[in-house]
Amino acid sequence: MRNRIIMAAVEEINLRGFKFSMNDLTKRLRISKSSIYEHFSSKDELIATILDMVLNDYLAQEEKIFNSNLPVIEKLKAALTITLQNFEPFHNRVYDDLRLTYPEKWEKVISFRKERMDRLTSLLQQGVNAGVIRHVNLGVVRQIIVSTMNDLGSYRFLTENNMTYPDAIAVMLDVIIQGLIVKE
Repeated sequence: MRNRIIMAAVEEINLRGFKFSMNDLTKRLRISKSSIYEHFSSKDELIATILDMVLNDYLAQEEKIFNSNLPVIEKLKAALTITLQNFEPFHNRVYDDLRLTYPEKWEKVISFRKERMDRLTSLLQQGVNAGVIRHVNLGVVRQIIVSTMNDLGSYRFLTENNMTYPDAIAVMLDVIIQGLIVKE
Protein backbone atom coordinates (compact mmCIF):
# COMPACT_ATOMS: atom_id res chain seq x y z
CA MET A 1 0.00 0.00 0.00
CA ARG A 2 2.85 2.37 0.82
CA ASN A 3 4.22 2.07 -2.72
CA ARG A 4 0.74 2.57 -4.21
CA ILE A 5 0.40 5.79 -2.21
CA ILE A 6 3.79 7.01 -3.41
CA MET A 7 3.03 6.24 -7.04
CA ALA A 8 -0.39 7.91 -6.81
CA ALA A 9 1.22 10.97 -5.19
CA VAL A 10 3.70 11.17 -8.09
CA GLU A 11 0.77 11.10 -10.52
CA GLU A 12 -0.92 13.90 -8.55
CA ILE A 13 2.31 15.91 -8.55
CA ASN A 14 2.56 15.55 -12.31
CA LEU A 15 -1.08 16.51 -12.70
CA ARG A 16 -1.52 19.28 -10.12
CA GLY A 17 1.97 20.10 -8.92
CA PHE A 18 2.77 20.14 -5.22
CA LYS A 19 -0.50 21.86 -4.43
CA PHE A 20 -2.36 18.55 -4.65
CA SER A 21 -4.34 17.75 -1.53
CA MET A 22 -4.59 14.57 0.47
CA ASN A 23 -8.25 14.52 -0.63
CA ASP A 24 -7.06 14.41 -4.26
CA LEU A 25 -4.91 11.45 -3.31
CA THR A 26 -7.72 9.61 -1.51
CA LYS A 27 -9.98 10.04 -4.54
CA ARG A 28 -7.29 8.72 -6.88
CA LEU A 29 -6.64 5.70 -4.67
CA ARG A 30 -10.24 5.25 -3.53
CA ILE A 31 -9.15 4.87 0.07
CA SER A 32 -9.67 6.84 3.25
CA LYS A 33 -7.31 9.48 4.59
CA SER A 34 -6.66 7.29 7.59
CA SER A 35 -5.28 4.62 5.24
CA ILE A 36 -2.77 7.15 3.93
CA TYR A 37 -1.90 8.36 7.43
CA GLU A 38 -1.11 4.77 8.47
CA HIS A 39 1.89 5.04 6.16
CA PHE A 40 2.71 8.76 6.15
CA SER A 41 2.15 11.17 9.02
CA SER A 42 1.71 14.11 6.65
CA LYS A 43 1.88 15.33 3.09
CA ASP A 44 5.31 16.77 3.93
CA GLU A 45 6.57 13.32 4.95
CA LEU A 46 5.14 11.82 1.74
CA ILE A 47 6.87 14.45 -0.40
CA ALA A 48 10.13 14.04 1.53
CA THR A 49 9.96 10.28 0.92
CA ILE A 50 9.44 10.79 -2.81
CA LEU A 51 12.30 13.31 -2.96
CA ASP A 52 14.62 10.89 -1.13
CA MET A 53 13.66 8.10 -3.53
CA VAL A 54 14.39 10.32 -6.54
CA LEU A 55 17.76 11.50 -5.22
CA ASN A 56 18.77 7.97 -4.17
CA ASP A 57 17.80 6.68 -7.62
CA TYR A 58 20.06 9.26 -9.30
CA LEU A 59 22.89 8.54 -6.87
CA ALA A 60 22.72 4.76 -7.35
CA GLN A 61 22.79 5.11 -11.13
CA GLU A 62 25.63 7.59 -10.96
CA GLU A 63 27.71 5.34 -8.72
CA LYS A 64 27.20 2.45 -11.13
CA ILE A 65 28.39 4.66 -14.02
CA PHE A 66 31.41 6.02 -12.14
CA ASN A 67 32.45 2.53 -11.03
CA SER A 68 32.13 1.10 -14.55
CA ASN A 69 34.90 0.53 -17.05
CA LEU A 70 33.45 3.05 -19.51
CA PRO A 71 35.84 5.65 -20.97
CA VAL A 72 35.71 9.03 -19.21
CA ILE A 73 33.73 10.78 -21.97
CA GLU A 74 31.12 7.99 -21.99
CA LYS A 75 30.87 8.19 -18.20
CA LEU A 76 30.33 11.94 -18.47
CA LYS A 77 27.61 11.52 -21.08
CA ALA A 78 25.90 8.75 -19.11
CA ALA A 79 26.07 10.66 -15.81
CA LEU A 80 24.54 13.79 -17.30
CA THR A 81 21.70 11.91 -19.01
CA ILE A 82 20.50 9.79 -16.08
CA THR A 83 16.74 9.37 -16.04
CA LEU A 84 14.56 8.16 -13.19
CA GLN A 85 14.08 4.42 -12.93
CA ASN A 86 11.51 4.28 -10.12
CA PHE A 87 9.08 6.79 -11.61
CA GLU A 88 7.98 8.10 -14.94
CA PRO A 89 9.75 11.39 -15.64
CA PHE A 90 8.27 14.36 -13.84
CA HIS A 91 6.73 17.07 -15.97
CA ASN A 92 9.23 19.90 -16.32
CA ARG A 93 7.06 22.39 -14.42
CA VAL A 94 7.31 20.18 -11.31
CA TYR A 95 10.85 21.39 -10.57
CA ASP A 96 9.79 25.03 -10.66
CA ASP A 97 6.80 24.14 -8.49
CA LEU A 98 8.97 22.34 -5.91
CA ARG A 99 11.30 25.35 -5.71
CA LEU A 100 8.37 27.71 -5.08
CA THR A 101 6.15 25.52 -2.91
CA TYR A 102 8.72 23.70 -0.76
CA PRO A 103 11.85 25.88 -0.65
CA GLU A 104 13.34 23.83 2.22
CA LYS A 105 13.06 20.66 0.16
CA TRP A 106 14.45 22.52 -2.86
CA GLU A 107 17.53 23.29 -0.75
CA LYS A 108 18.09 19.53 -0.48
CA VAL A 109 17.98 19.33 -4.28
CA ILE A 110 20.47 22.19 -4.54
CA SER A 111 22.81 20.44 -2.09
CA PHE A 112 22.49 17.18 -4.03
CA ARG A 113 23.24 18.99 -7.30
CA LYS A 114 26.35 20.58 -5.77
CA GLU A 115 27.63 17.18 -4.63
CA ARG A 116 26.81 15.77 -8.05
CA MET A 117 28.79 18.56 -9.73
CA ASP A 118 31.72 17.84 -7.41
CA ARG A 119 31.70 14.24 -8.66
CA LEU A 120 31.40 15.39 -12.29
CA THR A 121 34.27 17.85 -11.82
CA SER A 122 36.38 15.00 -10.47
CA LEU A 123 35.46 12.97 -13.56
CA LEU A 124 36.42 15.89 -15.81
CA GLN A 125 39.78 16.10 -13.98
CA GLN A 126 40.29 12.39 -14.62
CA GLY A 127 39.71 13.10 -18.31
CA VAL A 128 42.27 15.91 -18.27
CA ASN A 129 44.78 13.69 -16.46
CA ALA A 130 44.20 10.89 -18.99
CA GLY A 131 44.66 13.31 -21.90
CA VAL A 132 41.16 12.83 -23.35
CA ILE A 133 39.94 16.27 -22.25
CA ARG A 134 42.09 19.26 -23.04
CA HIS A 135 43.39 21.49 -20.28
CA VAL A 136 40.71 24.08 -19.59
CA ASN A 137 39.52 25.86 -16.49
CA LEU A 138 37.28 23.20 -14.95
CA GLY A 139 35.59 25.82 -12.78
CA VAL A 140 34.31 27.48 -15.93
CA VAL A 141 33.20 24.15 -17.44
CA ARG A 142 31.45 23.30 -14.18
CA GLN A 143 29.64 26.66 -14.17
CA ILE A 144 28.61 26.21 -17.79
CA ILE A 145 27.11 22.82 -16.95
CA VAL A 146 25.38 24.02 -13.77
CA SER A 147 23.94 27.15 -15.34
CA THR A 148 22.89 25.36 -18.47
CA MET A 149 21.24 22.49 -16.59
CA ASN A 150 19.34 24.96 -14.42
CA ASP A 151 18.16 26.99 -17.39
CA LEU A 152 17.38 23.95 -19.52
CA GLY A 153 15.22 22.59 -16.70
CA SER A 154 12.92 25.60 -16.91
CA TYR A 155 9.44 24.60 -17.98
CA ARG A 156 9.14 27.84 -19.91
CA PHE A 157 12.34 27.27 -21.90
CA LEU A 158 11.43 23.69 -22.73
CA THR A 159 7.92 24.50 -23.87
CA GLU A 160 9.07 27.51 -25.93
CA ASN A 161 11.61 25.29 -27.68
CA ASN A 162 9.38 22.21 -27.87
CA MET A 163 11.99 20.05 -26.12
CA THR A 164 12.19 17.57 -23.31
CA TYR A 165 14.82 17.99 -20.61
CA PRO A 166 16.81 14.95 -21.85
CA ASP A 167 16.78 16.38 -25.39
CA ALA A 168 18.10 19.70 -24.13
CA ILE A 169 20.83 18.02 -22.06
CA ALA A 170 21.88 15.95 -25.10
CA VAL A 171 22.34 19.16 -27.14
CA MET A 172 24.29 20.76 -24.28
CA LEU A 173 26.58 17.72 -24.08
CA ASP A 174 27.14 17.73 -27.81
CA VAL A 175 28.17 21.40 -27.74
CA ILE A 176 30.41 20.95 -24.69
CA ILE A 177 32.10 17.81 -25.98
CA GLN A 178 32.19 18.52 -29.72
CA GLY A 179 32.28 22.32 -29.65
CA LEU A 180 30.72 24.68 -32.17
CA ILE A 181 33.30 24.59 -34.91
CA VAL A 182 32.70 22.28 -37.86
CA LYS A 183 35.61 19.89 -38.11
CA GLU A 184 36.99 19.22 -41.58
